[in-house]
Amino acid sequence: MNWKCELVEPKHPALHTKADINPFDLKEDWEAREQELFKLMHDRIGIGLAAPQIGQSLNLFVMNFESGHDVGVFNPEILEYSDETIPMEEGCLTFPALYFILTRPEKIKVKFQTSDQKVVEDWLEGRDARCFQHEFDHINGKLYIEHASDQKLKRAIKKRDKFIKKWQSARKKQDA
Repeated sequence: MNWKCELVEPKHPALHTKADINPFDLKEDWEAREQELFKLMHDRIGIGLAAPQIGQSLNLFVMNFESGHDVGVFNPEILEYSDETIPMEEGCLTFPALYFILTRPEKIKVKFQTSDQKVVEDWLEGRDARCFQHEFDHINGKLYIEHASDQKLKRAIKKRDKFIKKWQSARKKQDA
């Protein structure tokens, strides 16, 4: 496997197709790969990172739970969704500084394997449920921007661009 732990561009094919490779079918040191993903996720100040975001069609993502615990999620499934939904601001490492409100189920029942192939089945809620759903979308070739209306997305892009201009202006003043 050609592994390069770097974010790919938003148009990369791995971001737009279902990840179809079971990581455990490959001979890899998954604990080491998981650590590389954690490092990239933390370096980019994220709470989740899916293999398709680095160009890999692997059924795998990592996330940081609200408790502060990092976990590698292999072969994830969402078994149940709660009827209750919650609107919350969401962003993505693939689209830096692009945030908008999305409504998702508040609780989900999940099943996945850890890097040592132990099976975990549990209910997640709040930020943990949100992050799992977001990364699970990546595994399924769906981006969070696909959940937003054109108008909501345009407003978010305008807001991001305004923020970047303001930041760049402040940097120029600082460097002068």
